[in-house]
Amino acid sequence: MRIVLLLLMLLISTLATPLALTFEGNKKISDSDLYDALGLRKPYPIEVWEDRPAIEPVAISQSLSALTSFYRSKGFYHTKITSETRENEVVFKIEENDPILVGDVKINSPIDVDSAVLLQNDDLFDQGKFSESKAEIKKRYAQAGYCNAQFNSKAWVDIETNHAYLLFEATPGEPCTFGPVTVESTPNINGKLTASMLRFKEGDPYNVEAIRQSYEALYAREGVTRVIINDNERNGSVVPIMLNIEEAELPIRFTAGLGYSSDEGITAQTGIKHRNFLGDLKTLSLDARYSPIKQEASGTFGLPLENRGLLGAEIGYKNEIFDGYKTESTYEKFTAKYQDIPASAMMGVLFDEVKTYQSKDIATFPNSKLFIASPIGELNYDTRDKPLNPTKGYWLNANVMGSLYTPWLSDATYLKTLLSGAYITSIDEHVFGAKLKWGTLRVYDGSVPSSYRFYAGGMNSNRAYMYRDLGPKNSDGDPIGFASITEGTVEYRFPIYQEFRGVLFSDVTFASQNIIPDYAKDGYLGVGFGFRYVTPVGPVAIDFGFNPEDFAQNAIHFRIGELF
Repeated sequence: MRIVLLLLMLLISTLATPLALTFEGNKKISDSDLYDALGLRKPYPIEVWEDRPAIEPVAISQSLSALTSFYRSKGFYHTKITSETRENEVVFKIEENDPILVGDVKINSPIDVDSAVLLQNDDLFDQGKFSESKAEIKKRYAQAGYCNAQFNSKAWVDIETNHAYLLFEATPGEPCTFGPVTVESTPNINGKLTASMLRFKEGDPYNVEAIRQSYEALYAREGVTRVIINDNERNGSVVPIMLNIEEAELPIRFTAGLGYSSDEGITAQTGIKHRNFLGDLKTLSLDARYSPIKQEASGTFGLPLENRGLLGAEIGYKNEIFDGYKTESTYEKFTAKYQDIPASAMMGVLFDEVKTYQSKDIATFPNSKLFIASPIGELNYDTRDKPLNPTKGYWLNANVMGSLYTPWLSDATYLKTLLSGAYITSIDEHVFGAKLKWGTLRVYDGSVPSSYRFYAGGMNSNRAYMYRDLGPKNSDGDPIGFASITEGTVEYRFPIYQEFRGVLFSDVTFASQNIIPDYAKDGYLGVGFGFRYVTPVGPVAIDFGFNPEDFAQNAIHFRIGELF
């Protein structure tokens, strides 16, 4: 009896041993897609330590059914799949056979939604794309302000001729408008304040994009943990809005982290922030950051205003190591900002006391202690879809700061401007981008700190050079900086395998001690390639740049996120 039980337990153990899974015969559908359909992950080729995907023997029948359904959803109605169990593995043998193709697509819509339909004649009849097309058509009507539109979408599949015939119909109805806004909020947040942050008001044309932007604006307030914009009620063509806001139960947040970049090396930072200080989403924070070349500590206060305004105050200390000298700065900054989507504007004043010390070349980098009082301004316009890994859109940014020499207030009359912009577009997974930056520093009277100059080279500049290493140097070999700079970048980003991406780039820098660079003489060219590994927080990037006229001039850069 014991022997029988032992054999039975051995048999059960053998049957329960996971079997490595492979596929044979699939041509149109990749192995990776099939593994995904079964909830399995195929390791990357470099992950040699990972085992092959495997399933339990009892799951073979269920997996066959799941794969058959998956093939059917991709237009393969005649696919036959069988399994064969071998030593320590199971092989799914696939006969894909002829697929169902789209025979005809009819679209009856007074609004142009042709580009919303992802299936065309002779395409595989992909049920996922059919559903996505229906959803996108509804989205287009909602974006156009038709909240009561009626839709009819059908697909007839003829398995004899292997063709599918598609129909998309829409009736818009009357255009809709936003109705009155009712706010339910927790006691420490003023409902009138949060309502003013919405990207629409009563009487505006109904638009789902305005609702999406409103969610984005409200969640940008860190003291808010939950937002519900209920637009489900209808009063004819009027859409009343119920806004529900919940504040963070634990408004105090601690942060700490380590990072690395080729510009600054290992970076450590920590901070504490009250996200609803004294209510109404006011913020108060203390932050510290350390890297081998820069140490910073600051305190900030933010006061949200109705109608998308924000008053800010910051006091801080910064110590920074430049090649050839060091600087120590204590500063106070007061700002008023108008925040919209996609535009924002800021104006304020900066009081900056900068000590330049341990200079190895006092003629180029004078040891000094200067106090600069500068009005500052910034305009920003950003339409990118994803800031850390954009695939389309553009952004424009303008920064200006300056001062008038006053013996008791400011040690210089100067003007510093920096204009920049980028454009990104894509074809499928292939992304093309271009960026341009132009800056100038004019000193009319007195002196500004050496650190106010422009420097070039590094992962956010010309990648053929290390951080701040581009351009003329003094007798000690230290870069002297510039009074003007123009930089341009073009990039081509492309898929390699799953989360791995590649990039080809070219960077050009024109920099000079004059107000405007000599574009015939003051140029520095860099070209190169790089790799990306896409993660939820942005792509991990490594770039290899070099001067095409002198391969000895090269650099390697590492960061998280795309440049633009």
